[in-house]
Amino acid sequence: MEDNLKQNDSGLKVKEEKKPRSRWFLFLILLLIILLLFSLVLAVFAVRQRTTFFGRAFSSIETSGDVALENSYLFISPLSAQSGGKEKIRLTVFLLDNQGKGVANQAVFLGQNEKLEITIVQGVTDNLGRAYFDIAAFSSGDYLIEARVDNLILPQRVKLNFK
Repeated sequence: MEDNLKQNDSGLKVKEEKKPRSRWFLFLILLLIILLLFSLVLAVFAVRQRTTFFGRAFSSIETSGDVALENSYLFISPLSAQSGGKEKIRLTVFLLDNQGKGVANQAVFLGQNEKLEITIVQGVTDNLGRAYFDIAAFSSGDYLIEARVDNLILPQRVKLNFK
């Protein structure tokens, strides 16, 4: 029993109280559990809710919807193909306005060449301003293609290569 007794400054023996370390340990564990539960609830909420870190682009100026020829362009894929009608090259026409947004419901026409077979996949632009054409050639060579919208020719032309 003398293990619990300690002599103080005045020389009297006083019973030493043990500091409850187990209480601090229990408190820390309880705090950790609460933090983990809070993190779990927050994570579930974040996953279930649509979270946007960067807002969508918008413009306070209304778009006129007019095609800007200098912003519109043509795109081909692949760059070359076999001639003889065996392979086709996909031509995509992008019609854009002054703000770079697609202009929908515009009829697109391509220049004609008797050596090419042009298939209209989608001749009127969609909401992103895209129109699609598939082109095959009967004989090998390079062919320049131009696109028109509202009787205006787009300034860019593409060169198709058929081997």
